[in-house]
Parts: sequence; C-alpha cells; structure tokens
Amino acid sequence: MNILVVDDEQVIVLGMIARLQKLKDIYINCVGCNSGLDALEIMEDFIPDLLITDLKMPNMDGLELIEKVRAQRLCERIIVLTAYEEFEYARQALRLHVADYMLKPIDWEVLEKYIREMDMVPLLQEKVDRVLQNYGQLFIDIRLQDLTPALRKIICYIDARFYHDISLTHLSIYSGISENSICNLFRKELDITFLDYVHQLRLKKAMELLVAEPGKNIKEIAAQVGYRSERQFFRLFKNKLDMTPQQFRTENVF
Repeated sequence: MNILVVDDEQVIVLGMIARLQKLKDIYINCVGCNSGLDALEIMEDFIPDLLITDLKMPNMDGLELIEKVRAQRLCERIIVLTAYEEFEYARQALRLHVADYMLKPIDWEVLEKYIREMDMVPLLQEKVDRVLQNYGQLFIDIRLQDLTPALRKIICYIDARFYHDISLTHLSIYSGISENSICNLFRKELDITFLDYVHQLRLKKAMELLVAEPGKNIKEIAAQVGYRSERQFFRLFKNKLDMTPQQFRTENVF
C-alpha cells in the first residue's frame, strides 16, 4: 500500500513514516514531504493509495492540495490532520469528500484500523466490479484520450464534483465555453446529453456504495452522490433499473 504523508513539520512526517512502516502483516511504502506543492510533484511518479495531509501549510494549504488531487484523480482516499482549534477548517475538507479527519495528536489505533480496513478494499472492489459488470449497458465507456481537450476538461471537472449541484452555467464559467457549445460537445462526441452523463455518473457511484457499504442508509447515499431528496434518488433507480435502491441492494448484497 502506498501512503503519502504531507505536513510542514518534518518531525511529524518522519514520525508517521516510521510508525506506519512498523505495522505488522501489511506491506506499506510510505513517503513524505512538507508542502502541497512538493506533494503534487511527488504524485507525478508516486501514486498513493492513501494521502494523509495537514491542512495549514505555507504556499499551498491542505484544502487547495485536496482540490487539485481530486480534480486530477491522483488519489481516492484522503485523511486530513488538524489541530482542535482548526475544526471549522477541517469541516471544509469534509465537503471535499475526504475519508476522514484526525485531530492532533494522532490516535494511532484509529488510523491503524482505517489502514487495515483499506487493505481489505481490493476484495470488496472485486465484488463491486462483478455487480457493475451486470449493468454495463447502462453506462457509456469513455476514453479521455479520445475526447477533444475542451470536453476532456469538462468531463474531469464533472467527475471530481458530481456530488455537488452542477449546471451548464457553472461549466460555462469554468471552461469559458458557451452553454450551447457544451451541449453540442456532449452530443457530438458522446451521443448523450450533459444531464445524462451526470445521472449515469451518480447512478454508478450509488450502485458502488450500495454494494460496498451495506450499513449506510439510503438517504446518506443519495446525498453523497448529489441528490438533495430521496425522491430524486428513487426516481433515478426506477427509471434506469425498474427497482428501488433498497431492492438493488437486497438483490446484489444479501
């Protein structure tokens, strides 16, 4: 398992690396650095399975680092470190869908438990992948390298923020392309509408969560994939699968 530790205090970085590499029964390749800028440079070659980052750092703080990591799909699982008095700052990180936040000094039992659970993820992912294969016809297969730079940029933006409200107006401001031109890009290159793509992305993520996290309730999952109401969420499953989210979970988990 590759882990990247980012903190502007070198003693913390070295201490965490030493402690993490002593965990028994898990192979851990752990590297560290002291700034968000250095972290992004490291991730050009080192692909972390887990990013552990401090929030308050000079030049590029933890929030900015997380945003860039999400936008570039550099790491799926992120834990933020924060001091007690920075709790409100940490709440902003949670909105970026980090896995968790931890108060300093670190609770090593909690961190070790999380890492050991992560070590089981490949087996769980195999199960999720098998389920999704049965519904492959619902999702368009996109190869980013085959898209024009304009649509590729838009797709990456949506993929990183699908759990927020995303409108054509937002995309137009972000990309500098008119709303009509964005719609034309989706139709011409993917043969679907912008909204179709967003709903497909949310449906796929919802299906993954329903299988991977059977203890999480439906309302939480609906919110996590970007739906403000359960009614919208239920309508998506009924329209696409002719079943409710709970029926999908029961059929594929229990």
